[in-house]
Amino acid sequence: MNSTRTLNTVAVGETAFIVAVDAGYKARVRLESMGLIPGTAVDVLNNGGGPMIVSVGEGRIMVERGIAGKVLVA
Repeated sequence: MNSTRTLNTVAVGETAFIVAVDAGYKARVRLESMGLIPGTAVDVLNNGGGPMIVSVGEGRIMVERGIAGKVLVA
């Protein structure tokens, strides 16, 4: 059973682990610079309309929906 899904499907209050980023080079580099790298745990703080807000470590990051759809999580 494959439990991989995209970041934009994670509900508020859930914790997910980044498995991979299925995006172009520039998007991957940008996400890595914000700490969104494979193996990292993220807590979803807001997944309503508009951009998502996730917590990574001690920081909070706003992630656009299109990019969040390219982040594979488990």
